[in-house]
Amino acid sequence: MALDNQTKRTIESNVMASVRNILLVVLCAGMMGMGMVKMVGVPELVERFAEWGFNRWMVFAIGIIELTISITLFIKSTRKYAILALVALLVSALSTHVLFGDQMGAIGPFAVLMGTLAFWWLDSKVG
Repeated sequence: MALDNQTKRTIESNVMASVRNILLVVLCAGMMGMGMVKMVGVPELVERFAEWGFNRWMVFAIGIIELTISITLFIKSTRKYAILALVALLVSALSTHVLFGDQMGAIGPFAVLMGTLAFWWLDSKVG
């Protein structure tokens, strides 16, 4: 039994919306988790940031930014600003890892950046 074009479009839209929602939850949970880890000052993380020239308050500030982004991604009216802030943060993180020769450490920010761009594209399609 063949589906009509309207039914196919509805199914496609529902699948895209579902994938977008899954990406939203994954991005928000990940950013919230990383933000909290930085805010509590996990010693290994603070030491790594110190090697890159960041002091303790910068680690805390980045954690606050990550936590704020994770919350504002859920709010439709602030989502586009949160996406822009997240892309800027991830490009900065990626640049820092590459600049200091930590290519393996750059994999995480790169993966999250790709997920963010996919989320942005899906969100613009299914709004």
